[in-house]
Amino acid sequence: MTLRFVAAIGVLALAVAGCESSSDASSTTTTTVPSASSSTSTIDTTSTVALTTTSATLETTTTTSATTTTTATTTTTAAAGQVQLTDEGIAAGATWVPFGTLDEETITALTAVLGSPTDDSGWVDSFSIYGTCPGPVIRGVHWDSFVALFTQAETDFWTAGVPHFFAWYYTGTPPVLATTEGLEIGDTLQALNDFYGGVDLVIDEDPFDPMGGYWSYDLVGWTGLWGYADGTDPDSIVTSVNGGRGCGE
Repeated sequence: MTLRFVAAIGVLALAVAGCESSSDASSTTTTTVPSASSSTSTIDTTSTVALTTTSATLETTTTTSATTTTTATTTTTAAAGQVQLTDEGIAAGATWVPFGTLDEETITALTAVLGSPTDDSGWVDSFSIYGTCPGPVIRGVHWDSFVALFTQAETDFWTAGVPHFFAWYYTGTPPVLATTEGLEIGDTLQALNDFYGGVDLVIDEDPFDPMGGYWSYDLVGWTGLWGYADGTDPDSIVTSVNGGRGCGE
């Protein structure tokens, strides 16, 4: 009786071992490694400890690789951000630079996105190539056809003596820039109206050229958008986009 019982146990043990061996082979070819984000995924309970450990190691390696790739993509996208033009300042990539920002801070933010300036007038007399500007001195820093203007005059942003950003001019490409609404040089006045139409948009003749056009949007105090066009009809082309009060002729 005792020998039969032992023999039966031996047969049963062989059968179980056979099933485990079969399960190992099956797990190697058919088991799907669970996603790192799925905390409720079920691993085949007949898999060995060694297989479970290997699967966890593969999962960790795959997740780390994916994370590294995502980080690199995000960094590249942020570095490639562009300037967006607004009636109250500029967005330089992820940095908001409103009118009133100190001159060096503004230049640093723009340089991070547009590269080094192509010209810097330094502090010059306020009656200059930029027009008759709020004085006594003015500074224009250029990135090709885009110019950031700085003054030390008293404005809505600072008292006299503080060098700060108060206006920008954009008269052509390069660089290729647009407003937050999507307006670019070369768009029509109809497009301008589509973007900014309403009581705050004014389109009129250029006071210095009856054949040309002049437009402004929400031009109040030291903020707003304005510029010129090659005419006043809806098909006329916008030739400049400027922000802030700017300088007189």
